[in-house]
Formats: sequence, structure tokens, C-alpha cells
Amino acid sequence: MITKKGWDRLTMMSLFSKEATYNAGVVLAAGTGTAMTGYELDVTWPDKIGNDKEELTAKEFGYDQQIMAQAVKLVYREAKCKPNTLAGLGALVLGSCASTQDGALTAYKHYITPIAASSAIPSITVEDKIGGVQYKYDGVKGESLKLSGTAGGTLALDCEMIGSGTRTASATAALTPLTESYMILSNCKVWMENGSNVSITTPATQDAENISSATPEDLKARMQSFEFQFKNNLRGQYGFGGGLVYQDIDRVRRGAELKLSMLFDSTTELGFFTAQDALAVEFDLKGALIAVTGTMYYGMQLIIPRCKLREAPVPKGGPNDEVSCDLEYEVFENGTDPAVQLYVYNAQAAYMA
Repeated sequence: MITKKGWDRLTMMSLFSKEATYNAGVVLAAGTGTAMTGYELDVTWPDKIGNDKEELTAKEFGYDQQIMAQAVKLVYREAKCKPNTLAGLGALVLGSCASTQDGALTAYKHYITPIAASSAIPSITVEDKIGGVQYKYDGVKGESLKLSGTAGGTLALDCEMIGSGTRTASATAALTPLTESYMILSNCKVWMENGSNVSITTPATQDAENISSATPEDLKARMQSFEFQFKNNLRGQYGFGGGLVYQDIDRVRRGAELKLSMLFDSTTELGFFTAQDALAVEFDLKGALIAVTGTMYYGMQLIIPRCKLREAPVPKGGPNDEVSCDLEYEVFENGTDPAVQLYVYNAQAAYMA
């Protein structure tokens, strides 16, 4: 027997085009989606099953079982994240994406923020082929987005998605993936500002700090690792009369958090905690030039306009260690700016259009 190989896999997502109506699906083609590369994907069907083991059937072990409701869950990861993936899945999870072109060049800045509370987050179609079996999943929404990384490494992305439960066999031909470089954290600057000096520049300028009216703390040399997470807290809605799949997936209260681990330098961050100062944090990762004669570079900026330390960043370390500290932030709104601002730069014109 010739066994099926796990490396022989095709995953495509309609990152460029959202569903016009929830669970209506998107036809995957060169203008609507792309094939993914350099990823890990776990797909499960956590259906609700009902049987008659609690009823009288005159049979000790029961007699029948049925699928009561269908479900699809996808957990996607890129250990070496690329701009296209960050822009597409960032826009899927946060919900709002506005794109700006670099003059007439094939280079774009995508400004991604949490969609208005009164608006629904977008949904897409995902197709996955493994073991020679290909399924099309419609009504897929982003549950969470996690960005993380360690000094000397690359930006990693994790995204959890929930589908309506609709799944159909498919034979859609493979799309061509975008060719992009990894997002290397050695190219990433990090700043933090506090109090009245916090001033958010919108739109942000690439390769510059955008959070201070003075001189913010420059953290890049002290950074050891970080983790940012945004959650939608989705709830599927079966309703009545919609068949076995969700008629929609809505969110409850959203949330975000940020964690940094860095070398300990002084009591500055401890002072921010004890005073419960309002802080702003910015990451700015700049890679290669996108288009010759242009001004945009492959990369990303993550800006948190208002957050507070929720635990004291006390110094730690053993006798053979460098002294370090961990900073854990709770993300808040400042009443003016989006609570999370994500900019991604690449050669793709639009996402979730």
C-alpha cells in the first residue's frame, strides 16, 4: 500500500474577498484568495452527536446515533509569519481594513483595526486538501489572533477560526501563493511611552515611533520575547430552521492583551505599575523595499494606544542569568483611537474587500 503523505497538502483562503452574505461562500480564484505556504493547520469537526443511550430501547447498549449539529474549527499557525498572512488573518479577526497605495506603485499599506461594535466581523471561505480529500468550508470567522516571537527569531502567528459547519467536497484547482520573506524580529523596533507624553500619530509613519510627543523608552535592545493576543469570543447561532449549521457567528465582549519579557534595566517599569500609568506601546518591523522608487517596505506596525501593567514587573534571575522582568499589559480604550492598530505593508492591493 502506498500511504498518503502529510506534506502533500493544499490550503487556500479567500483572504482578499469576504463573503457578501454569511455562509454564502466565496469562489476561490486568483482575485479572491491565495494558497498558503509554510504553515501548520489543524482542522476538526466538533459536531454535536445525539444517541438513545438515555432512553428506553430494550437494548442495553442503545441502538442509534445521529449528528444533531455540525461544526468546523481551524487552528492555523505560521512559525515564520509573512506579511500576506498577517494582513489577511489580521483583517479577518479584527474586522476592519483600509488600504492605501504607494503612489502608482504595486505597494500598499493596510490599516487594520477592530471593527465598530455595531458591525459584524467578516467571514471567508477556506479550502483544505489532505490525503487526497479536499473540502470547502464556508462561513469561517476569526476567533483569535496571536503574534509572538523571541529575540533572534521570526514573528510567529497563530489564528483560531470557526466555520459555520458547512463542508462540501471540492475540486478547486490550486492557487499560486504570494512570494514574501519572513518577518524577522531583528528588524523590529519597540517603544513605550507613558502619561501625558502619549500622543498617537494617525496614520502612522513606517520606521518611526508614532506614540510620543517627547522621547519614548526605546526597548529594542532589552527585548527578549513578546506575545500579543486579540480575542473575539465568538458564539455560534444555530437558531431554528437553518439546518445543521450555524446561521451566524457573533461575538460577545472582545479583548486584547500584551506580554513582554525583557532585560531589567531600572525601576522605571515598576514605577509605571505602582502609579498605574496609562502606557502606549509600539512595534515597528521594517523589511525590504516593496517597489523600486517607492517609500513602503515589507513589514508591520502594531500600536497599542492605551494599556496598563496588571502585574508588578519585579526583576528575576538566577546566579548564572541576566536579570530580566516580565511585563503584562491589559489593553484599554483611550476614547479617541482604536484600541489596537495594526499596519501591514506588502504588494497585495486589498483584504476582506
